[in-house]
Amino acid sequence: MSEELSRDELHAALEVRREMGTEIEPALVDSLAAKVEATVRRRYEAELAATKAQSAAERQGQGGRLALAIVSLVMAIPLTAIVLQFGIAALLMVWVGIVLVNVAMAFKPPGTGR
Repeated sequence: MSEELSRDELHAALEVRREMGTEIEPALVDSLAAKVEATVRRRYEAELAATKAQSAAERQGQGGRLALAIVSLVMAIPLTAIVLQFGIAALLMVWVGIVLVNVAMAFKPPGTGR
């Protein structure tokens, strides 16, 4: 039997037990238990790896959001000084643009590119 557990193998194991009787039962139970444990372990490890990858993507996304917020504030100061000579409308346009970029980044799902 392979390490992966399938319905066909279960049916075959039950058929062997019917034919051979109860004397083979301990070996059969041990074999099936090992296969079940291997299947559960493999699925658990796959789920754990997926969770770790998702967590890493979320952490990276949070760092990117923080960096964007800092850069936005740093750039907002000189942009404010420059556009003030063009009036309040220009100032509002610059700040609305900065806010929209930050809001878009905040609502972007983690791990969806840069």
